Amino acid sequence: MTGAVPFPRDAINAMLERLRGHPFHGPRLPARVTDAADFAATVPLMRREDLLAELRKPGLGAFACPHAVRMNFSPMGGGLAPILHTAGDLAALTAACRTHLDACGIGPGDVCAVTFGYHLFVAGLFYQTQMETCGVTCLPLGPGEAARTAGLCAEAGVTVLAGNPSFALTLREAGMPPPRVFFAGGEPFTGNRPLYAAVRAAMPDTLLIDSFSLSEVLPVARTVPGGTGVHVFDELVYAEVIDPDSATPLPPGTRGELVLTHLVKEAQPLVRYRTGDLTVLTHTAPLHGRTVNLPRVVFGRTDSMVKARGVKLYPSELRSVLLGVPGVTGGHRLTVRTVDGRDHLTLSVAGTLDDATAEAVRRAFKSQTLVSLDALETVDTLPDGPAIADAR
Repeated sequence: MTGAVPFPRDAINAMLERLRGHPFHGPRLPARVTDAADFAATVPLMRREDLLAELRKPGLGAFACPHAVRMNFSPMGGGLAPILHTAGDLAALTAACRTHLDACGIGPGDVCAVTFGYHLFVAGLFYQTQMETCGVTCLPLGPGEAARTAGLCAEAGVTVLAGNPSFALTLREAGMPPPRVFFAGGEPFTGNRPLYAAVRAAMPDTLLIDSFSLSEVLPVARTVPGGTGVHVFDELVYAEVIDPDSATPLPPGTRGELVLTHLVKEAQPLVRYRTGDLTVLTHTAPLHGRTVNLPRVVFGRTDSMVKARGVKLYPSELRSVLLGVPGVTGGHRLTVRTVDGRDHLTLSVAGTLDDATAEAVRRAFKSQTLVSLDALETVDTLPDGPAIADAR
């Protein structure tokens, strides 16, 4: 389904009411909105730079929160920015995650190994908190020391693993028994076909869960058993997609920049927050209570766009197309020229591609960008330069 995404009017208006006196948001927000169009027209977008500008003020500026019970950090703007949660925030996110863990059949009796980092960053404690709240025994292992970690997982009878896919493969090679459920994060997973296939081969009977979150918006979406892509935790966040250039809201099924709004966050609430991530948003039939879907998760960033044949092309999309392709040994560049009065697209790739792989790259490029390549060439090396070169 690609029909209109439901607008949570009551939750949005309750959020607007709560933030009426907020020193940052209050002056920017209307008292109420009637629908998605009204929300987009009357509520301004905010960027990461807006958040950072406040956090750099004495006492964290408008985002100070004396009732916060947890402070993690995230790399932002060349430094580390604090990420705050209140007790209410932790209760809300664990309640939302509980519905997902229930759908995955996870609960008391399960043992979860958390191999995300715990030092400063948010993921390790995030997974431990939600698991423990649901009665799951947790091993707070963190990343590294694969041989010892694999042995501990075997001894403890681990049934659930949370961590980076690459490290999960290392653990399997070190002798860790395959878990019943694997929560992947920290690197592209379902969008990286070779990596996903390798994990599937290493864990053929494991339920594989992809996830998408930002440190400042946690969680956003996860794979739901029986679905595709990731489904948004829509009791926590309202998701939109906009044209990155004009900031105009886009209809479902159209690729654009993901914009997120916290619905219940107490510490550091974000409203119409531009993530800079490229995605497609659709509306599905209810699946374990979820209806807002990102079928391809996220596949690029809104960086240095070039428009060709009426389509906006983003450099990071090229990385998505070539991720894990065998034979690609170095850089890549898309060159846009004018030939016989029309845009001509040449993708140059450092490395070697056999005919079947080259055709797969052509298909992947068209699927990703909605336009076809005129030429695909391989070269030994590429000189330094932009990922997309506009030579028109």
